[in-house]
Amino acid sequence: MQRFMLVICAFLIGSTLFFSPLDVTAAPKEEEVDSYLKEIGWTRKDLDKYLAFYEVRLEDFKDIDHLRDELGTPINEENLLVMLETYELTKEELEVLLSRFGEKVQDYTFIEDLEIAVDFYMTHEEEVARAEDFLVSMGFEAEEARQIFQHILSLPKDVLAEELERLQGMLNEEPNSVDKVFSLWTEFMEVFQVEADLHVEDGSRVKVSQEALMQPGWLEGKEVHLDLFDGEGSLLASAVMDEQIVSPSYVQSTGKELIHLGQVGVKMSDELYNNRMPDTASVYGLGMLVGLCLVGLAGLMLLGARKVRRA
Repeated sequence: MQRFMLVICAFLIGSTLFFSPLDVTAAPKEEEVDSYLKEIGWTRKDLDKYLAFYEVRLEDFKDIDHLRDELGTPINEENLLVMLETYELTKEELEVLLSRFGEKVQDYTFIEDLEIAVDFYMTHEEEVARAEDFLVSMGFEAEEARQIFQHILSLPKDVLAEELERLQGMLNEEPNSVDKVFSLWTEFMEVFQVEADLHVEDGSRVKVSQEALMQPGWLEGKEVHLDLFDGEGSLLASAVMDEQIVSPSYVQSTGKELIHLGQVGVKMSDELYNNRMPDTASVYGLGMLVGLCLVGLAGLMLLGARKVRRA
């Protein structure tokens, strides 16, 4: 009896080791990842950025097949045609739809991501059109609009949603002085995590200080060039502004549209995050859970075996 129980315990402990999470968390091999990235035309930075959006790391995938399965299916003529038929679109209509946010089919790698974007743009057509009109009214080019929207998508969506509500509250207080206007612009820049560079072109590039802008009449008849940079110092977009930049009514109307643009970004982030979240935890969790249960069961049986031996 004792031998039998010891054999069972040994089996359970062995099974525990078999189901150990160490086995299922082994990352894909570097050379396989490099080969895969070359196959889909990505750099390692592209992959890291993509995975970071879903809050996972390469080490969370057990092997290259797991990574391939979770990232999706590369776009090809066949699956693109199926998607077009599903949404009753022609290729030309698809390009027009994507161009509203400065996008094109080639900006997407996986058909699943493209399908979510198309579904989102068609479902939220009015909101998308409003965001499009706003970006055009600001003087941004199509590519710049795409970069701005992609930057917004890269921001932590839950934090952004809360911060947009806070900004809405500040806008409701109706800024009535240049000081408050600048305070609001500063808040918007921080929430959207961009750096703004203001300068005038007067034969050469002259940086504009806040003090200069606050001088009454200093901006009259001048054009101020605005460059927006992301946190890594990459230029996102440029626009030309005039004296209205310090107008309370302008910051209120523009701020309102910026909040709406951010809200559209949060909604799309939700769609992507909830529908394309790579499944990396389930196998690990299952293995760990099974392992813990078996350890517990083995411990109880060992305890039982000792009691039998003492008796």
